[in-house]
Amino acid sequence: MSSQLPSHSTNNDVEYALAVLRPEESRALIGMAVARLPQVRDHLSAGRMIIVGGSTTRHVVRNLLQEDPGYEAFAVGCIQDGLLNETPKETRGEGPYIFEEGTHSRGWPGPALDRFEYGDLYIKGGNAIDPEGNVAILMGSPVGGTIGAAWTILSARGGELIIPISIGKLVPSAIDCCRLLGQGKHTRIMGTPVGAMPIPAGMATVVTEITAFQSLFGVHATVVAAGGMHDCAGSLTLHLESSSNRIENAWNALISIREEVSSLQESG
Repeated sequence: MSSQLPSHSTNNDVEYALAVLRPEESRALIGMAVARLPQVRDHLSAGRMIIVGGSTTRHVVRNLLQEDPGYEAFAVGCIQDGLLNETPKETRGEGPYIFEEGTHSRGWPGPALDRFEYGDLYIKGGNAIDPEGNVAILMGSPVGGTIGAAWTILSARGGELIIPISIGKLVPSAIDCCRLLGQGKHTRIMGTPVGAMPIPAGMATVVTEITAFQSLFGVHATVVAAGGMHDCAGSLTLHLESSSNRIENAWNALISIREEVSSLQESG
């Protein structure tokens, strides 16, 4: 990605740019946006907040605590090696991050969820999003895993579910995804049997690349292409539109994200 911006804007007050985001860069951008949400910053010092392991929530933790929980040490359920899969148990860390009244720890979130009150935060990634904003979360556990433990409590008490998720996970209907899945339903499965939890639009704060560009930089982003070859398999190409200074701020941040991601991948 060149650091030079195009200079062919047809409006002196508006600038346009095209950016390619590889999947890990998308996750890092979304993680940065979630970490800077006002309610997330507030819950670092008061109330309760739980960040469940995942490839995108990893970047939320990185931005909040300046520490990297890692990939296989933080995520549990994953899709890799051509399978519905799990990270190896021997490489996993201590579980989700649990923030309570200005301190943080790690472990199973159940006890902290029992203490949840109105406005407390639960941050967990999703597996599918549709054009209406409905989200589906895969469940490999027969009792629903971390979303199964949290969803009824959040709904009953008025907690906030925050879902960082890439537009690269766009499907025609997340509700249909949930209807079609179910542990024990399929006779042939590449990997682990799964069901899915539907999260209807409006029931969670969903953060994608589109909302990240808007909240972080005041830039309007539109996906204009998807996919690519080699390291750009799964990438998104986005058209960016805003004032020149906002485009420049966003562009510089993308360059920094690309450098950070490259460093993370080199260090493992």
